[in-house]
Amino acid sequence: MEAKKYYDKRIEELNITLKKVQKKYRFFTFLRLMFFVLICSSLFVFWGSITLLPAFIISVALFLFVVHLSVDAKYDRDKVLVLLDINKNEKEVLNGNWLMFEDGQEFKYSQHPFSLDMDIFGKKSVFQLVNRTVSGPGKKKLADTLANGTSRISETNACILELSDQTSWCQEFIAEGMVHKEEADKQGSLNSLSTLIIEFKPFISVLRYLLPSIAIFSTILFAFDSIATPVFSCIIVLVMLPIGQNIKNANAVSQVLNIHVNRVKTVLKQLELFSSLTIQNPVFKLEQDALLNSSESVLKEMKDLDKIIGRFDVRKNLLIGTLFNFFFAWDFQILFQMKNWLNKNGSQLSVWEDKMAELEVWISGAIYKFNNPTSIFSEMNSENEEIEIIGLSHPFVDQKKSIPNDVYLKSNENFIIITGPNMAGKSTYLRSLGLTFAFSNAGFPILAKSCKIPKLKLYSSMRTSDDLTVESSYFHAELVRLRFIMDAIEKGEKIFIILDEILKGTNSKDKEIGSARFLQKLKRLNSRGIIATHDLSLCELATNNQSFKNMCFDSIIEGENLSFDYRINEGVCKNMNASFLLRQMKLVDDI
Repeated sequence: MEAKKYYDKRIEELNITLKKVQKKYRFFTFLRLMFFVLICSSLFVFWGSITLLPAFIISVALFLFVVHLSVDAKYDRDKVLVLLDINKNEKEVLNGNWLMFEDGQEFKYSQHPFSLDMDIFGKKSVFQLVNRTVSGPGKKKLADTLANGTSRISETNACILELSDQTSWCQEFIAEGMVHKEEADKQGSLNSLSTLIIEFKPFISVLRYLLPSIAIFSTILFAFDSIATPVFSCIIVLVMLPIGQNIKNANAVSQVLNIHVNRVKTVLKQLELFSSLTIQNPVFKLEQDALLNSSESVLKEMKDLDKIIGRFDVRKNLLIGTLFNFFFAWDFQILFQMKNWLNKNGSQLSVWEDKMAELEVWISGAIYKFNNPTSIFSEMNSENEEIEIIGLSHPFVDQKKSIPNDVYLKSNENFIIITGPNMAGKSTYLRSLGLTFAFSNAGFPILAKSCKIPKLKLYSSMRTSDDLTVESSYFHAELVRLRFIMDAIEKGEKIFIILDEILKGTNSKDKEIGSARFLQKLKRLNSRGIIATHDLSLCELATNNQSFKNMCFDSIIEGENLSFDYRINEGVCKNMNASFLLRQMKLVDDI
């Protein structure tokens, strides 16, 4: 189904569901109030009567039961509201607005090989366009994948493709992570639990069995008047003394677990969703089995952790906590259970969290693929050095208005030299090609009809700026950037280079000579790439050397009208428009 129609239909269905869950939530809220009134009434009506205790207990039990139902109803309502927002946001994305998503500004790094030039992070960025992650680890994983690629390109392709046909499931997964997102954002990584240390003195292992036995046996004796009250009081003190001495340790562990309670519940719900997902692709099925059906099932272990955290919650009630500690040595039992769980799973937490984060990355790629159904995955080959991309577009450009272009670079060609006037499309073309390499290395789909590229890292120099804080001139900053690229080549990295009007910080003659010599050195080092320039003299490199190839964008000047077709052609640009634009803006006199 077309993306817009799908989102419209989902919004319509969710609005109907919302009315139902809101009605259900209001009903349980009313019942909760009624049972609270019933509790108060039972105290008033039956005070001094033998029926007070059973009436009070029944009223409290009913009240707690309805509270539980009310909490579940609120969660259902909140989840539907989140799903509505998800679908409304996706409709906005189709209309060219994706500013509602996190932009990854914190991942911006000027010394990265390409992220600054390719608008990977920040406002109106690639990260903001594709980001559908709902956890801190997921966000970091997506940022790392876009910036540095993945070692599992084919697996990522397969998983994204499979999930792109499961949009409703993807939305459910996202919604589970967003219902309590504010709390989850404060909680950080589950991996921090692996640093939790629970110390046990050897005798505590004995006491956790001995103390409950003493407590239960002495209570039975006391109930049958076999021991006196003073004796029973002493037994209570003796039983509770070691538990009281350990209460500080139990409270510290409880506080740590309390920080992660919502994160654990979210991961558990997401794992349950993942286990219910029907997968056809055998590659993706292996990923599912590795997480859920291995000998150490993550789903089972997370259920166990959720139960342990629930047992820690029991002790928060002073009365119940005291009773449980007396009869069951509750603190000792749950600390021992938590210690065993950490001993078994602590070292695996980072692995599990990474797998869950990777699943969020695949979901982000799947929704991008669903929103762009004509997108394709690149065919990447380490042996074949030819580049052949047909119908390439930039993801920021409205696809209905986009004018696709092709990219060809034969195995015996090293550099494409692009010339053209201002605003003709050179920079968009360069960034489209750059994102092809970035997305392909990340395993994400690209906007093209077909794409065959070698497996190369991307390096670029397009947005160099001076730095007054270190007294760095614009020209010096450019040289530092070019040295950065050269270092990668000299280290033996296989890279593709994108350059836009290099050496702008020096005079035109120096610029021509320096640019030509730099490209010649890159060619001698057998590097490959593309450069956009206004220096037509650089085009002479292709005259006697087939390693260089001239391509151009052109403008169309008809009288007082200037227009562009935004299509790349072979050869050298014929029409420059700077003088025309200066005259149009009345910045120069007509000659």
